[in-house]
Amino acid sequence: MTSRWVKSESVVNDDSTLPKPGGPLRPRLEAVRKKIEGQVARLASLQAGMKEKDAETFRKLLESIKENNVQYSTVLSSELSTARQVSRVVSTAKVALEKMQAKLASASDFGDLVIVLSPAMSVVKNVRSSLVPYVPEMEADLGIIAELLSGILVDAGQVGGYTINFETANEEAARLVEEASATVEQVMKEEFPGIPDLPLVPKAA
Repeated sequence: MTSRWVKSESVVNDDSTLPKPGGPLRPRLEAVRKKIEGQVARLASLQAGMKEKDAETFRKLLESIKENNVQYSTVLSSELSTARQVSRVVSTAKVALEKMQAKLASASDFGDLVIVLSPAMSVVKNVRSSLVPYVPEMEADLGIIAELLSGILVDAGQVGGYTINFETANEEAARLVEEASATVEQVMKEEFPGIPDLPLVPKAA
C-alpha cells in the first residue's frame, strides 16, 4: 500500500529544482536528502585536504625540532593545533549529517517524520553555527536544508496530527552531536600523531 505522503507529484518552482513549501512530502524529503548528501561529500573532500595538509605541517614540525629551530617550531605547532581544531569541527559536522541522513532514510510515515525531523532541525542549526565560522561558503546550503526541514516538519505534524515536543527533540539532537563528537575524537587519536612537546628555550644568563 502506498504511503499517504507519496500520493501526488512534486511541485517545483520554475527557477528552482527545489519543491515548493506545501507540496507533497516525498519529493521535498528527497530534496533534503540530496542536499545533505552534497554537504557530506563536500565535508569529506575538505577533510581529505586537511589531513594531507596536517601530514605536511607535522613533517615540517619534526624537521624544525630536529634542527633546533625553536621559533619556527613554535609557529608550526600553533598552526597544527589550530588546523586540528578546524578538522575536528569539520569531521564532527560530517558525522552528524551522516547520522541524520541515516535517520531520514528510515522514516516511512508521518509519525516517523515528526520524530526524526524534530531533532534534525536542531542538528542542522548546531552544525551550521559551529561550521560556518571556518567554512562560510556552506552557510547558504545549510540554510536551505534547515528551511526545507522546517517546512516538512510543520506539514507532517499538521497532516498527521502530531504534536512536536521541542524539548525532547533538542535533547536528542544534543545526544546525536555528542556521539558524533566522541566518534571523531577517537578517530583523530588513531589517525593523527600527537603534537610533540617543543624543546624549552634556554633562559638568558
